[in-house]
Amino acid sequence: MTLKELFKSNIPRSILIIVLYIVYAFSSSFSQYFLKYAMNGITAGKLNVYIYWQVIQAILEVVTALLLPVATVVFTRQIQDYLHHIREDIMHHYYSEGDNKLSTMQNELTANLKLLTTNYATPLITILSGLLEIAISIGLLISMNWILIVTTAILAVITLSLPKVMEKQTSMAMNEVNQEHGKLLNAVEHWLGGLQELRRYTAYGRLASQLQKASGNYVKANKKSYKFEAISEIINGMGNALSQIGMTVVAGVLFLMHTISFGDFIVASAFAFTIFSAIWDITGAMTQVKSTKKLREQTAALRKSRAGFKKTEAYSVSVSGLKAKYKEGEEISYPDFTIEKGQKVLLVGDSGTGKSTLFKILLNQLKPETGKVTFFDKNGQAIAPGEAKLGYLPQDPIVFPASIKENIVMFNDKLADKVEAITQSVELQPDLAKMPAGVDTQVDLKKQNLSGGQRQKVVLARSEIHNQPFVLMDEVTSAIDQKATEKILDNLLTTDQTILLIAHNFTPELQAKFDKIIELKGKKEEGGEK
Repeated sequence: MTLKELFKSNIPRSILIIVLYIVYAFSSSFSQYFLKYAMNGITAGKLNVYIYWQVIQAILEVVTALLLPVATVVFTRQIQDYLHHIREDIMHHYYSEGDNKLSTMQNELTANLKLLTTNYATPLITILSGLLEIAISIGLLISMNWILIVTTAILAVITLSLPKVMEKQTSMAMNEVNQEHGKLLNAVEHWLGGLQELRRYTAYGRLASQLQKASGNYVKANKKSYKFEAISEIINGMGNALSQIGMTVVAGVLFLMHTISFGDFIVASAFAFTIFSAIWDITGAMTQVKSTKKLREQTAALRKSRAGFKKTEAYSVSVSGLKAKYKEGEEISYPDFTIEKGQKVLLVGDSGTGKSTLFKILLNQLKPETGKVTFFDKNGQAIAPGEAKLGYLPQDPIVFPASIKENIVMFNDKLADKVEAITQSVELQPDLAKMPAGVDTQVDLKKQNLSGGQRQKVVLARSEIHNQPFVLMDEVTSAIDQKATEKILDNLLTTDQTILLIAHNFTPELQAKFDKIIELKGKKEEGGEK
């Protein structure tokens, strides 16, 4: 988020905002300035002069009161439209650059942008309007006496230097708030994501302690941030109050020396309040703006995604010398293997032998400790690391709150004419026959109107209709009955896709249908191909 981008997001509206605030500043300043003539009129005993300038003042006050809310509404629209573009860029980044934690994406798309709105965009308009009021007020003070200008300049320099006292602390505190909020979202995702399991084992105490810890740290970070902001405001406020008093004293001395009129003295005092109140607002706003430096840099980095980056479809793979190591120190060694284009391979092994870990390595979600994974395109050319495109069907299928048909074609209407044939090949037709709306049945994630087996069939249909050349399948028929599983596998194994499938409890007859079996074993045993 930058001021330049905010302005360029809608240039005509930005110009309108500036004009509105300029007119607001002029009407506000001149309504105070004309008080000079009203006071001089009343001290001279000219009631008609006093009434005339009071009417002018009242008109300007009404204009000022109307302009401020209008300008604020227009500026708010500008901010929200700009934030919409930032969200689009961040979503493009997450879409293009790979998988990220849901809590991280939530933090970036909501809380962080809210912080930027509150502590960057909104203070900018405070700075703009404050600078305009100061400039006009100083211009009007020049017409009274040069000593007032010199006094204003000296006191202004002192007041503007005060925010630097707490600048570093407020910036660090704001960054800590951002980090702790991310940790809180992470804790919510990890612990509330398994809420049913926690209920099943009456583990409320553990849930409460973990969330209280994460929430407590977030609260502490916020308290620390508010403390530094409060200290900064106290310092700025004291500077503002002393400057106003100093300006009023100087104006009073000039009046007693008959250098300025009584009206000038009143207006100078009023302008002292306006100028130093504006400086106070500006210094506070500048503190907020500077506190978002790291957050703005972080958001800017997210927006610089590799636009147009496309992965290359993989058709085969070769693995050699592969080892994976966990933080706890456990190491998994994999046998060397090659999966040729179009082969159907079954991946088996006891729990803990590293089947899911191997999938993570192949999907480039986990870096191996040692070894090499090489993918090849349809012409047998090696694909650069991290640029291979693979299909992946997780054990827990991902469906969206749309129709079953849309979930299968993934919102590509050009594939609609293939839906019927594909639903037959994955044994989904018997399930659809029981639904009044058939493939147009809306998936309800909250009510879970599809069973686990039905969701697996939908995701299998999705993979088949998009004809992904190389697909990793993790227990994709675990919730489907044995008879339907056999039919689905028979159809899958006749396709030209390259398939690597994790499965448990397959009968010898089902295993025999695959071109090869890769068996993973424990550390004391050696796995390999069959």
